[in-house]
Amino acid sequence: MTYPRAKKGNGLLIGLLAGGGGLLLVVVFLVTGFLAPGFLVSDDKPETPGSPPLDLNSGSIAAGQFILAVLGDDEAQAREASCSSNAEIVAESVKLLGSENAHLTAGTPVRTGPNEMSVPLEGKVGSRSVEGALRVRRTDGAYCISGVTTPH
Repeated sequence: MTYPRAKKGNGLLIGLLAGGGGLLLVVVFLVTGFLAPGFLVSDDKPETPGSPPLDLNSGSIAAGQFILAVLGDDEAQAREASCSSNAEIVAESVKLLGSENAHLTAGTPVRTGPNEMSVPLEGKVGSRSVEGALRVRRTDGAYCISGVTTPH
């Protein structure tokens, strides 16, 4: 029995198919790599241009002003540290806590939004342990107390 002779040029055909398949894989990888978010290129967006990062130390300063206002029963100081739209709410909280001789400490501020942070409060009102939080907002570069979760 005799077998037919193999045609010459099969190696070239196999090489072209393998090379074309490899090239196709590279093209598919690059296209999906640059189009799929976060795969080869980052999807992260920078902060708003021109807006400096939130200064968490300013949250601690606002909390300190609030605590001093509570210790001194100083509603005027509370209004000064608060955002104008929330001045009365903050002053009422200071009045209530001050009348009960609250002793508060502030925790580490936590960013809750691009221009907002929360500062945890804890302490004692009489013999009772309490927890609460201050909301601090940045408006036009200045920081003010925008709300109080009264530790009561």
